[in-house]
Amino acid sequence: MRIVIVGAGIAGTVTALALSREGHEVHILDGASEAARGASHANAGLISPGHCFSWAEPGVMGMAAKAAIGLGDGIGICQPWRPSLIRWGFQFNRQSTRARWLANSRAALALSAYSRDVQFGADRIPLDVYGGKQSGILYLYGPNDSPGDHDAELLDDAGEAFECLDAEALLAREPALRLASIRFNKATYSPNDGTGDAARYAAAALEEAVKLGARLHLSEAVRRFEQSGTRITAVISKTRRYETDAVVIASGLASRALLSGIGYALPIQAVTGYSATYEGTFRQVPRVGAVSIAHKIAWAAFGENRVRFTGFADIGVPGVTRTGKRFDLLTQFAARILPDVRKFKPYLWVGQRPMTPDGLPFLGQGRHTNLWLNCGHGAMGWTMSSGSAQILADLISKRMPKIDLAPYRWDRFR
Repeated sequence: MRIVIVGAGIAGTVTALALSREGHEVHILDGASEAARGASHANAGLISPGHCFSWAEPGVMGMAAKAAIGLGDGIGICQPWRPSLIRWGFQFNRQSTRARWLANSRAALALSAYSRDVQFGADRIPLDVYGGKQSGILYLYGPNDSPGDHDAELLDDAGEAFECLDAEALLAREPALRLASIRFNKATYSPNDGTGDAARYAAAALEEAVKLGARLHLSEAVRRFEQSGTRITAVISKTRRYETDAVVIASGLASRALLSGIGYALPIQAVTGYSATYEGTFRQVPRVGAVSIAHKIAWAAFGENRVRFTGFADIGVPGVTRTGKRFDLLTQFAARILPDVRKFKPYLWVGQRPMTPDGLPFLGQGRHTNLWLNCGHGAMGWTMSSGSAQILADLISKRMPKIDLAPYRWDRFR
C-alpha cells in the first residue's frame, strides 16, 4: 500500500517506521527543513504513564481564572483571546467534572502504558542511540502538596507499579537531590517509566524507516487533499502531487488547520512549554527523570553530560516578555536543583504542545475511509508515540488494536 504521512515529528517518524516494517511504501511530508523541529525538538524527554492524567481536572477553572489575570503558578493564558481559544476553554471546562476526569485519565493511562511497553519492547531502538533509560520517574511533592485523591487508584486499576517515598527514601533513590536547595517531602516513584531525547529517537526511527524504503520529503508543506467520494486520492504539497492509498495525519498543532479544509473541526489548542538543555561535565547527574508537581517543572539526563529542564504551560503563543520571564524562572529553578548548571550556557527552546480539551489524542480512522489520525497528543506525544504508531499499523493492516479506541475517536466533541 502507498501511504503518505503528513508530519515528521515524533508521531510521524515512529508511525513511518511501524508502517515500513509492515512492508508499505511510505512517504513522509513535512513543511520544515528538518525532522522533529516542532513540539518533538526539545521536550521534557519523559515517558511518563505514571503521571499522564488529564489536565482538565475538577477545580481547574479556578486555576484558569487566576492564570487569566496573571496569577497562575506555572500556568498562563496568552492574549489575544481569539474565538477558537474561548471555544476550546468551554470544551476544556466540560471535561473537568470528576467523572470525565477519571474516564479521560484512564484512557490516557491505557494508551501511555501500552506505548511505553511497545517502545521498550523486543523491537526497540537501542537506548544509547537517544540517551534512553527505563529507570523510572519521580513525581515530587513539597510540604504543602500531595498526590491527587485518585492517582493511586488509577495506577492500581491499570496494574501500574509505583512506590510512595518519604524524604529519606527519596534521597536514597535520587542522590543528586542532595545537591539541591529545594527540599521535597515525599514522592511517587514509577519504576517502569523512562526518559530519552525524543528528537534523537525520531531521527533514529526515521533512519531505520528509510533503510526499509520510506522516503522523506522535507520543505514540502501540504496544501490540500484531492477526494473521490469518501476517499483521499492524492495529497498536494506546494510543489508536488502525491497519489496515495492511505493518508496519516501526524502533524501536531498544524493538523487542525490542515483538516479543516475537508470538514474536520478538531479542537487542538497550542499550549506552550519551555526547556533549557545543559551540556558539560557534572559532579552528578540525575539517575531518574523527575517532575516537581508544585513547580510544574520536569528534568532528565540524557547520558552523563546532558541534562534538560522543562516547564510551564501557557495556553496560546507567548510574546517576548512572557518568554523571557519563563526562561528566567526555569534557569533559576535548574540552578537550585543541580547547581553545576550555572557553569554552562543553556540551549533555550520554546515549543507548542497540540492539546485537546480532554488531553487525549485523535487516533484512528477519520470520516474518510483511508484517512487515519495520529495527532493532538498534547504534552504526552513522546510518551504515547510508539503505541499510537503500532495501533495505526494494526488498523491499516486490518488487525485488532490492543486497546479500545473509543476514547480517542475524531468526532467525540461534536
